[in-house]
Amino acid sequence: MAVAVKEPSVVTPNKIAQGRARALDLCAAAYAAQPVQQPDGSTLLLCWNGRIARGYERLAAARAAKETAKVEALQKAIRGLEAQYNAAADVAERAAADWAAMAASAGVIVDAQEVYPPECQCEGCRMQRAYHDHNEARGAYSDALYALLAPNSFETPPVLEMLDAIADETQRDRLWTYMKRIRDTGRAYIKACEAAGTRPNWRAAMWPGGEA
Repeated sequence: MAVAVKEPSVVTPNKIAQGRARALDLCAAAYAAQPVQQPDGSTLLLCWNGRIARGYERLAAARAAKETAKVEALQKAIRGLEAQYNAAADVAERAAADWAAMAASAGVIVDAQEVYPPECQCEGCRMQRAYHDHNEARGAYSDALYALLAPNSFETPPVLEMLDAIADETQRDRLWTYMKRIRDTGRAYIKACEAAGTRPNWRAAMWPGGEA
């Protein structure tokens, strides 16, 4: 009895184009901003990541206000958003990989990144980036302070060494290098706080975990 042999699927330019279009649509659904209706009836353009970021911002506020019921509701909502985001991203990534593999099998060179949307500029993503930049700037300022005052637990702090030899021009230049780094990182921290809509916490910057 003869056994039917399935002919291999021929990859055509049309199939590659269809694969690209599918990947574009799914990547947009996973990573680009979409209209999201707000509680007040308005519509806001947000991507999945932006929605999750806003959810965590509200969760932090609810925790600070000790609104237990709201905290629980937000935690549940965030878990739901994260599950939907992960599902959308998984489908998008597979579609992008399938398209790139299909093109490669036909000897067609493609840029695998071209099906992804540009960096999202929705409100949630901008807020998240500003918060990240704020934390990075505070960390840089803290590092600059510790480099001068206490780089580790066993070496004599550089500030003491330089002040003991302050009459030496080389040591004065060295001290100025440290101070300039502190000045520059401190100014950058101020700007990052302004972008994030918050105020600098100099105590926390100097002593992470310290009092406000």
